[in-house]
Amino acid sequence: MSWRLPIAETGLLVVDVQEKLVAVIQEPSDWLARLEILVAGAHLLGLPIELTEQVPAKLGKTVSAILKVAGSGRKAMAKTHFSAAEAGRKLGRRRILVAGCEAHVCIRQTVYDLRLKELTPVVVADAVGSRRGRDREMALAEMRADGVVISTVEAVLFEMMESADHPQFREIQALIK
Repeated sequence: MSWRLPIAETGLLVVDVQEKLVAVIQEPSDWLARLEILVAGAHLLGLPIELTEQVPAKLGKTVSAILKVAGSGRKAMAKTHFSAAEAGRKLGRRRILVAGCEAHVCIRQTVYDLRLKELTPVVVADAVGSRRGRDREMALAEMRADGVVISTVEAVLFEMMESADHPQFREIQALIK
């Protein structure tokens, strides 16, 4: 199986980037800025994007910066299960970029459930956060050891464009700089 990310086969799942969770996520310190770049890039490339919120009545809504770059009228799917795999299935794509929080709970469970649904998750590590660095690092190491592709924002965006001839190359490049 190829780990390439053709745009026509790839979607973005943003998991639980909510006001009260974001306020306590520490590792890595720049994860939210990287996530914003990822979402903006996915939007520019025309990827389907799904957002989830874990018990929004308690944890708040998706942070406004992410909603803004995701595109107007975007609504998050409320959930009570830790896994967001159902939202991932709604993307209708075989390859699912997974980002958000927390790495060791919702991201991890989502990734394994997506695999059970015969989809290919790609964890965008620099756009994934946890309250504690050790929890994040353990989750990423476990998923990597289990054969899950772990990548970065810049890598996945350039992978999908394939070349500098892509029509959105300059816009994506400007986001990353």
